[in-house]
Amino acid sequence: MGSGPDGFSGVGMTGRDDGPAWHADPMAGLPLTLIVGSERVLVDRALAQARTAARDTFGRDPDRREITLGDDEAKSDLLEALSPTLFGEPTLIILRDADKFEDPIFAVVEQALADPPEGVALVVLHPGGVKGKKFLTALRAAGAEDVACPAIKKGRETSEFLAGEVRRHGRKSTPEALRALQEAVGHDLPLLVGAIAQLCSDVESGPITEEHVHLYFAGVADMQGYRISDAVWERRPVDALRDLRWSAQSIGRGGVGPAVTAAVASGLRNIAKVQSLPSTMSDADVKAETGISQDWMLRNIRARAKRWRPDRLARAAVTLSDLDVAMKGGLRRGEALDSDQKLHELEEYVVRTASRVDPE
Repeated sequence: MGSGPDGFSGVGMTGRDDGPAWHADPMAGLPLTLIVGSERVLVDRALAQARTAARDTFGRDPDRREITLGDDEAKSDLLEALSPTLFGEPTLIILRDADKFEDPIFAVVEQALADPPEGVALVVLHPGGVKGKKFLTALRAAGAEDVACPAIKKGRETSEFLAGEVRRHGRKSTPEALRALQEAVGHDLPLLVGAIAQLCSDVESGPITEEHVHLYFAGVADMQGYRISDAVWERRPVDALRDLRWSAQSIGRGGVGPAVTAAVASGLRNIAKVQSLPSTMSDADVKAETGISQDWMLRNIRARAKRWRPDRLARAAVTLSDLDVAMKGGLRRGEALDSDQKLHELEEYVVRTASRVDPE
């Protein structure tokens, strides 16, 4: 399989229409991907592509088995994962911390490469560095698809990565916008990726500009808007109120409103999207349907969705819509709130919504 839309290679396998849908081509060997590096955003993306490739090969979403090398049970867990399943379900095995490979467990991998089990794909994650280099060399010699996920350095590398993220969403941005976003968020790539996703969703047309970034994120150190949102939708009212007051102190009462309501609205939309889909839908299908790109993000949103009944979420959405209007000046002349009133309304919303009491 060639490079995906993000420029990362998937595992070396190709979907087939002939023969049983869940069988890989036995002549192709064990589908094997080697992911090397510690940049979480890139690693998560490479894992998602490996899973998509496995699903294309086997004709269905594989069972995902994660094994951490160095654990006492790693070898027995790997042997079990490589064994045929009762109903022949395909399996994607993910071996983490490959810098802790030892000869006995690598011998199990070598045996699987020499005699590939049916319906199994293997992904090996190595954090980078020289430890375990001989095992990486052996995997590459066996034909592993090699995906590099090195840490993205501050400065030019981060700016280029962010520009690529904007293009992934089919949008454009100005260099000034990306600089302003980094100043607001800092060098936290998962948060930067989430911020770009929100901007691309909320800014309906034209390039994303510095003014758009200032509207949503300027001065919100460490992405307090998203922290407040997480606390609200995870029903942590004390944390939501604490983070809101910290944010108001750091950037001023008058400027905190739009950033908070935008972040909370983004969190609400993601929960609603996930709730609208069948609970049996695979992670890959949910991500394709909702546009949620990261595995960790989907896991968090699914956990939050379980905390909310649809009727409660709908009432929270209506109240949030009114709050957003108030934060931006009101609908009619004379309705604008002063800074203290805005903060009071924000505090009341996050505490009431995050609490177990139904929003009215």
